[in-house]
Amino acid sequence: MVHVEKTAQVPVTFVPPFPIYPPETAWMRHPTSSVPALVLNEPSVGSRVAYLPADIDRCFGRDNLPDHADLLANLVQWVARESSPLKVEGPGLIDCHLYRQEDRLILHVVSLTSAGTWRAPIHELIPVGPLTIRVKLPERVRGRAVWLLVAENDIRSATEDGWVCFDVPLVTDHEVAVIS
Repeated sequence: MVHVEKTAQVPVTFVPPFPIYPPETAWMRHPTSSVPALVLNEPSVGSRVAYLPADIDRCFGRDNLPDHADLLANLVQWVARESSPLKVEGPGLIDCHLYRQEDRLILHVVSLTSAGTWRAPIHELIPVGPLTIRVKLPERVRGRAVWLLVAENDIRSATEDGWVCFDVPLVTDHEVAVIS
């Protein structure tokens, strides 16, 4: 049983299971529910809390449904107040790790895209791109130069409002961008 504070919101409720076969019996017996599946709250101390009593993360890991991925990503962005220091747009399943080394940033971009993406091991590398990447610049990192280590070339970048933006044309297995 989930107790929901009066200040909290419940934008998603649990949908009870219903038969899916045979098709003529596939209809929701109880189309509404008051059982919370997502609780959002903004306590007076200025923080944000998202509680998922439903197992959306496990369902996404099992079924790879894009709606579950979107919900999880949107929750992280909402809780972080859109303050993520890295934004990547483009096709494919990409894993990114951003590190700081004194006066530069190192961004590891790994393509996890393959014909068997949700089953290991990877038997075929499928190139993805282009990727548009935006990185929030910390102090002492100017963002005027971006060097791709795997592709071995400089790429154009633009800085605006404390962010550096650049395009990575292609990632076959991985790429490392050095931002200085």
